[in-house]
Amino acid sequence: MAIKNNIMIQCKDLIEELHFDSLPLEKQEELIMRMSEVVYDRAILKVLEVLTAEESVKLTSLLGEEKQQEAGDFLVEKVPGFDEIIKKEIMDFQQEILQTVK
Repeated sequence: MAIKNNIMIQCKDLIEELHFDSLPLEKQEELIMRMSEVVYDRAILKVLEVLTAEESVKLTSLLGEEKQQEAGDFLVEKVPGFDEIIKKEIMDFQQEILQTVK
């Protein structure tokens, strides 16, 4: 599981749900990248609250070495409900966007 790729796919779906899919493709891609970075950072922060200090160091090391697949596997193994954390962060982000555009 590549964490960022999974988040990017879900952010692409979010673009469609928010009806931003009428924007030029270049703008959509830029939005997807920015949105996925925000969701990714939030998810990692939530996960770091659950991990032990040793596990946090290991995760940080994997991410620093850009070993996305290994980091994803590590998170799935160490954090129960990791996929749910990602989904929740995406939903929270979506709600924030909706409140902002109102």
